[in-house]
Amino acid sequence: MIRLIALDLDQTLFGSDLIVSPRVRKAIARAQSAGVLVTIATGRETKLATRFARELNITTPIICAQGGCIYDHVHDRFLHDVSLPARLLRPIMEAARQYGWNIHFETSNRLYLPRDSKHPPAFYELLRYSDWTCVDDLDREMPELPHKLIVTLNQPEDRRRVLEEMQAALGEEVTIVPSHPYLVEALPHGVNKGHGLAWLAKHLNLAQAEVLAIGDSDADVPMLEWAGVGVAMGNGSPAARAAADCIVPPLEEDGAASAIEQFALPS
Repeated sequence: MIRLIALDLDQTLFGSDLIVSPRVRKAIARAQSAGVLVTIATGRETKLATRFARELNITTPIICAQGGCIYDHVHDRFLHDVSLPARLLRPIMEAARQYGWNIHFETSNRLYLPRDSKHPPAFYELLRYSDWTCVDDLDREMPELPHKLIVTLNQPEDRRRVLEEMQAALGEEVTIVPSHPYLVEALPHGVNKGHGLAWLAKHLNLAQAEVLAIGDSDADVPMLEWAGVGVAMGNGSPAARAAADCIVPPLEEDGAASAIEQFALPS
């Protein structure tokens, strides 16, 4: 029996318009009415994730920063919070200069970009509703340690090269995740959505078999593998679809609603 549903946001609950369809909204509401807990599991920062949690009447703590933090948005408190070590910031920025990466860091509520940012237009489209700022010195001007580093690609074809560069520069110090066609992320070592979902399930006293996870990208693979039932969207990456127990229709056909109806709602 499913008692917790973990939902990715981008390309799972909504597309570039950031609008959740009526059918998906209805499926989430029906699951909650039936006593099933619903959470968000996203790479986004807590501020933006909270916006959608409230919009969908989700009160369960949410998984943000690819599993790096569990945030209780109802009581405005962090239950679990893992940041990049301070000692890695300078090597990251030296590598960014060496390889010409377009970088930014994400803290709990804000994104920090270098003043001389050369990020492509596709990046700024992703930043709608996010709180971001440009600073002269990323190492000195962030008020808190970031949850992750994000490298924005000029074109999706650059992914393999950037992944190899990040692996060479940062090695086993971080977990490297291609999270979007234009994004590759570096997280604290061992952090991923599976890590975050397992932490939350334990906190809620739920068994692994009672968890349904729905996602679409490589970043969702760990939680699809960890959950009792892992569901990939039809528009998902090859890795996400390979990791899933079930593949549902794509975003445009309300695949997330199909998954909720099939696995979490009484027939």
